[in-house]
Amino acid sequence: MSSTPKSKTLEKGLFGMALPIFGEFSLNMSVPVLDALFLSQVSDQAAASVGAVMPWFSMAIVFFAATGIAGASLASQYMGKQNYSRANLILAGLVILSLITGLLCGLFFLSQAGNIGRWMSLPNNMHAMATEYLIIAGSAIGFMGLRMTLANICNSYGQSHWNTISAAVMLVSNVIGNGVLVLGWFGATPLGVTGVAIASLIAWVLSLSFNLFVVILLIKVRLPLLEAIKQPSKTLTPILKIAVPSALEPFSYQSFVMVMNLMIVQLGEAAITIRIYALNIYVYCTMLLIALGVANTMLVTQLAGAGKFEECHQQMRQGLRWGLSAVAVVASLIYLFHQALLEIFTDNPEVLGLGVIVCLIHSINEPCRAVNIISGNVLRGCGDAIYVTGNAIAVTWLFSVPLAYLLGIYWGLGLYAILLAGVLDEFIRSQINWRRWKSDKWKRKLAPD
Repeated sequence: MSSTPKSKTLEKGLFGMALPIFGEFSLNMSVPVLDALFLSQVSDQAAASVGAVMPWFSMAIVFFAATGIAGASLASQYMGKQNYSRANLILAGLVILSLITGLLCGLFFLSQAGNIGRWMSLPNNMHAMATEYLIIAGSAIGFMGLRMTLANICNSYGQSHWNTISAAVMLVSNVIGNGVLVLGWFGATPLGVTGVAIASLIAWVLSLSFNLFVVILLIKVRLPLLEAIKQPSKTLTPILKIAVPSALEPFSYQSFVMVMNLMIVQLGEAAITIRIYALNIYVYCTMLLIALGVANTMLVTQLAGAGKFEECHQQMRQGLRWGLSAVAVVASLIYLFHQALLEIFTDNPEVLGLGVIVCLIHSINEPCRAVNIISGNVLRGCGDAIYVTGNAIAVTWLFSVPLAYLLGIYWGLGLYAILLAGVLDEFIRSQINWRRWKSDKWKRKLAPD
């Protein structure tokens, strides 16, 4: 590819970018959903045990995602300035960071897999199954992280459709792997939770290989890795200035989810099981919002880099309108058919009985998440990550966590009260982010020329 290509991101627009990103994310998130489905064939306990420790797994994914979006947003700003050599230097730094963080995360899971279940206060049988999964899938999570980095490079160059194909490769190989290793297709010996973890590992490696082929041989992105190592102040430092606070905010949120799960575990096996299954069926709302958020961020940051601030505001309003409209439709459909969707995972009447109110609360929560995700992503992409993160952490840990404990545990109002505290958390943070965007103070945080 030429060193100064015309921006395909702005040519494609919101839907041209968002649809393949949504396809990619939907396929990506179908992997844990299918894992939960295969695990439910082993037992509800197997599905709940792995689901209960998934927030730990998600925190690693969150950091990969935050780093990737930070690097891609910076690169997009320089592309908006027509400075493609600097953009590629940033992307090279992004690859280096991905390799380092992937190694560190893998070492953490390998060394702490046996302790995480205990930290979550899981019963002994659930703790053993969670440990099996984390030893294999957790130690190899760096493959997933590098794949996400390469996907963000494709997004920066307006080539997000390749990520959809890569995600399809991952999904198909995961299904086949689970069929063989969990259900015993072709006469194989079923391996239970271990089989699910091995199937995920194989799927990540195949998908990563495809992304490497695309970035290096098809898009032909020139990544000056040696130059990036020699100039950390121009590569690693700018990414980390956005990525670290950007990662802290979702890291804080995932920690909040973990604390909520820890509270819910105390309410009994049915409560934590419906919590995990509800998260699995509403994950597509989240993926839709993240896809729109990433696409909107790529567009806004390129416009901001070019100094077209009125167009930035128009693009932000378009992203929010479509985000709210889309999530309202999807969340309503999920709630309408929630009983049938839950029955895919379980036939436990106690779990299904809790699903009516749990799914209603999730549906109410999604519009708040829409404003929070879309506005927060753009603010972080424009360099205003510290403000977004500081407020998010303050709201979550000074208000939402104490409220969830008081309502759900101390006053004994139970599962529904804990989940409603999560709704209030999303609502307050969404309003803070939206008001910050309208203030225009984020303009002072844009990358220098």
